[in-house]
Amino acid sequence: MITSYKKEINAVLIIGFFKLLILFLLPLTGDEAYFITWAKVPLAGYYDHPPMVGWLIYLMSFISESHIFYRFFSFIATLIIAYVIYTLSKLHVKKELAFLVALAFLASPIDVLLVLFTNDIPLVLFGSLGTLFLIFSLEKNRWFMYAVLAGLFLGLAFLSKYFAAFLMIGLLIFSLISYRTRALKTIAVVVPIILAFVAQNLYFNYNSCWNNILFNFFARTQDSSYSVKGMIGLTVSLVYILAPWGIYYLFKERSHFKNSILLTLLGSILIFTLAIFSLVALKKSVGLHWLLLFVPYLFLLFSFLNESYLRKIIRFNARFTYIHIALVTLVLLTPISLFKEHKRYSDAVLLSEPQKICKALDEHNLEKLYGFGYSMTSLLSYHCSRDIKVLYNSNKYGRFDDKLINVRTLNNQDLTFIDKRNIYAPYLESTCKNSSVENIKIHNANFYILRCESFDYEAYKNQILSAQKERFYTIPEWLPVGECYFLDRYYP
Repeated sequence: MITSYKKEINAVLIIGFFKLLILFLLPLTGDEAYFITWAKVPLAGYYDHPPMVGWLIYLMSFISESHIFYRFFSFIATLIIAYVIYTLSKLHVKKELAFLVALAFLASPIDVLLVLFTNDIPLVLFGSLGTLFLIFSLEKNRWFMYAVLAGLFLGLAFLSKYFAAFLMIGLLIFSLISYRTRALKTIAVVVPIILAFVAQNLYFNYNSCWNNILFNFFARTQDSSYSVKGMIGLTVSLVYILAPWGIYYLFKERSHFKNSILLTLLGSILIFTLAIFSLVALKKSVGLHWLLLFVPYLFLLFSFLNESYLRKIIRFNARFTYIHIALVTLVLLTPISLFKEHKRYSDAVLLSEPQKICKALDEHNLEKLYGFGYSMTSLLSYHCSRDIKVLYNSNKYGRFDDKLINVRTLNNQDLTFIDKRNIYAPYLESTCKNSSVENIKIHNANFYILRCESFDYEAYKNQILSAQKERFYTIPEWLPVGECYFLDRYYP
């Protein structure tokens, strides 16, 4: 089989080589750095999402604390996902076709985009493995062992991101339609295991101000309004994943989509999920990351194509991916000084020259330091080996430090901040006895050292904490509350 598809395999190997190169060369991103800060304080959960990515980084940190090492998890995960695609496809079509379907995934730009280590990686990995073992439980003799594994991996997927719930509902629909009463014994094993993971997350939320619930279902949606942008984004994302040529060949071979267990599986998952996403898209932007969990099932649609079309999809996918690789490589190799007139030049310096910022901080003898946003503080905490926390932040994202900082203990202290912009000076003027701003140049980019003399906790509470309480910590009356670090600390 390998010799028969030498061209296709070589294309995937070339893409894999450049994916590894990008893995090494791409600067650490703000989201990755933020998840690394989670792992520094291993907890039962975190503000934005369930805890799985933080737990994984914490475990891997015993071997290495390099973000390059963490990204290798992503690289291996995509290979495992490709194997799951191959195995699921092989259950219903010839193994040669299944092999080509997996290569089509590995040749696509989506595979390269999964180089970053974010919470989407464990979500897709564990979700795919959970689906595979569920099918094995329904199809094979050792059903109980596979059912236990299915429950464990689907539970891990749920603790990665709540999108896993849509996959689970789709799998439940599929099991009952395709296997009916035969599926009941598997469901009876899988569901309680999943519910144990759900219970863990609910218990965390019950004793943590319902962080995940308020963030995902309230804070992220409170500014939503009816717009066509969401549906456009969803459509573009689907076209991007499958690629125009892939959609063309699927349409051309639509008569081959005959009733089968595989088609029922894909229909149960994709139709249900896309129906929900379409409703959400009426009021909210739906980006590519929403669909990452469902990429394996979209690619499994190619199982219904013939070998000739699959070879063409792999060839076109590879060429499309080469363009992505060329653009990313060009950006990485372009001197950042060429962008010094751009308004986001400071962001480029932060990502590409963090050690120069660390050196400047050392030269200013800034030992205890704060920031205003999670991305910059997380990046500098990682690169400078400092513990930099966030204050004054009104953003719905990155509020992990709300739990770690007791602002009351900072009363009358002198505080120092670093930021890429000088927009927070008015806040310091109204919450500090005296304040000052110093502009420092780092690689010709502007950064600002803001100093607060004699921090006024009461003023901060009235101006900042009250707004945060209203927006992020107003818990609906129908939710029972155990402990809430924010309300218990500031509004007992």
